[in-house]
Amino acid sequence: MTTDPASGDQAARHDAQQAHSQPSQPEPPQRGRAQGTGSAGPAPDAAGQKNPYVDFTGYRVRMPASWPTSVRAALPSFRGGIGSIVRTAHMPMDARIGYWVWLIGCVLAIIGWVFSIAAILLGILFNPIILVGTGMMSLFGDIRWGVILFYVATMMLSLVVLLLQLTLSLKIREGAEWARAGLTALTVLSIVYSIILTAAGLESGGGGTVAVSVISLALLAFFWMPQANAWFLRTTDNGAGRIDAAGAPM
Repeated sequence: MTTDPASGDQAARHDAQQAHSQPSQPEPPQRGRAQGTGSAGPAPDAAGQKNPYVDFTGYRVRMPASWPTSVRAALPSFRGGIGSIVRTAHMPMDARIGYWVWLIGCVLAIIGWVFSIAAILLGILFNPIILVGTGMMSLFGDIRWGVILFYVATMMLSLVVLLLQLTLSLKIREGAEWARAGLTALTVLSIVYSIILTAAGLESGGGGTVAVSVISLALLAFFWMPQANAWFLRTTDNGAGRIDAAGAPM
């Protein structure tokens, strides 16, 4: 059968007019692009993030960014040997001075604690007058067990505090920001405790003990100097606790 070419052209023109008259359907938007974001989801709002620092005209302080997660992580590292505790070339001068003051002070205080215990024991064995002077025995020879128990508890607490201060001082050499905060808090609590005992008349050292505690608090200022403070922040952000073979923070 023969097809008329004119009728075929007319049908083609009719189909083209219908296709032109129908509105084009828009392409469905891809998920994520309709909101102006990529396929990974909305971008984080940097302005909404909380600033961990408190800025005083360029001097920045913050709560410690990390804390030890185990007892092993809280203890000083002696990877470079016991002699590594005297290697302080990696520390700024302010922190170095504070470290040596606290290290020597803690060692001397522990030695003094041992001599105090030895003096009490010798007094019990050979010279009861020492016991009378400390209030553990009356002039009539009566043993005051309450005073003895309180003295023993106080001495044990003092030893625990001294050992904690020594441990925190050694961790400060590693640039641990949390150790600096812990040493500061522990010293403040020790001052408050000494003031309470002195006010209650239970502290034999009296004002001298409080004065020593206040001096200890003043010596903490070395760790909060601008250069030392920047070193603590930088060391913590770079990963405090990683020690090289020489015993210095990496």
